[in-house]
Amino acid sequence: MKYTVLAGELYTPAGPRQESAILVEDGKITALNKEQDTNAEVIDLSAYRVLPGLVDTHIHGAYGHDVMDATPEAIQEISAWLARQGVTAFLGATVTSGLDKTAKALKNVAACMEAGTPGARLLGAYLEGPYIGEKHKGAHPQEFIRSAIWDELQSLLQVADGAVKVVALAPEEAGAMIPHLRKAGIKVALGHSNATWEEAMEAVDNGASIAVHIFNGMRGLHHREPGIVGAMLTDDSVRAEMVADCIHLAPPVMEIVKRCKGKEGVILVSDCMRAGGLADGEYDLGELKVTVEQAIARVKGSDSLAGSTLRLVDAVKNMVERVNTPLEEAIAMATINPARAIGLDNELGSIEPGKRADLIAIDEDYNVVLTMIDGKIVHDIRKG
Repeated sequence: MKYTVLAGELYTPAGPRQESAILVEDGKITALNKEQDTNAEVIDLSAYRVLPGLVDTHIHGAYGHDVMDATPEAIQEISAWLARQGVTAFLGATVTSGLDKTAKALKNVAACMEAGTPGARLLGAYLEGPYIGEKHKGAHPQEFIRSAIWDELQSLLQVADGAVKVVALAPEEAGAMIPHLRKAGIKVALGHSNATWEEAMEAVDNGASIAVHIFNGMRGLHHREPGIVGAMLTDDSVRAEMVADCIHLAPPVMEIVKRCKGKEGVILVSDCMRAGGLADGEYDLGELKVTVEQAIARVKGSDSLAGSTLRLVDAVKNMVERVNTPLEEAIAMATINPARAIGLDNELGSIEPGKRADLIAIDEDYNVVLTMIDGKIVHDIRKG
């Protein structure tokens, strides 16, 4: 199918463009022109901002479902909900659990990748735990945290059949596995960790390149021991995940992260759990019970945050409205930056000829009006 997508304001790597047209054919962007292709069907989005589809590289679940449910239905429902929120591609994140349950979840991700999804494209799995530290475990059950055994992790990776794209670990506990993971082509994220500056920097030298939801689940910054936070903020080879809900981090801290990492070093993630898109109440995250009040998810009976209910488009909005970030930079933090972090920026994350036609349109209030994935419209409120 061939389309001309008319954009009121188009966000490209070169910056915003007014009244532009995107030519789409066979699921790919073929050209960016000001003139329409008279042989193509017109999709008129001239009243809206048109952006690359958002890429959420750290999400556990949404709309009553979780990656750890390990069912095709769970992945399909998460995928469909994400598309309605403007996310066109995602990594499904696990949470620390028994090895059998984790293996089942990873196997399901692999199967769903092969079968395809109805909405946002499933890019793979993000293995968060069990090789983390106890002190900053957050919403990861202590009884399932494991010592680093490469043969054990390798067995999980084999079950996943190439689906695992990122492994999050604590370098002081599992740093020896980093070279093995990098040799296997898997990105390494550092988090749920009490690592010192030296331990974190050694992990980076060995190939770790992502900070797991910066500041959360890690040793804090101290002026005599900067710890893992200091290392993650100051090493330019590391991209820092940020849950920009103004709950995980206060807006001034979001500003600090932005200034330290620069516009290319921040990855906006949702870290959303199954309560995303639903009302307050009691839910679960893996093996733990979670209470959601005023859209804030906490481990039941504690103050520990348990993921979020954040939509990624609202993270973009918060960066603009609460941290005074230019819109084009905030968009990059939720599109091309995560795509680069997992090595897929050659095919998605920006509106450029040759890339997948993953596009969204938003209005001035950040409502997602339309979502296109691989050149197919999967969400369109204009029809309502």
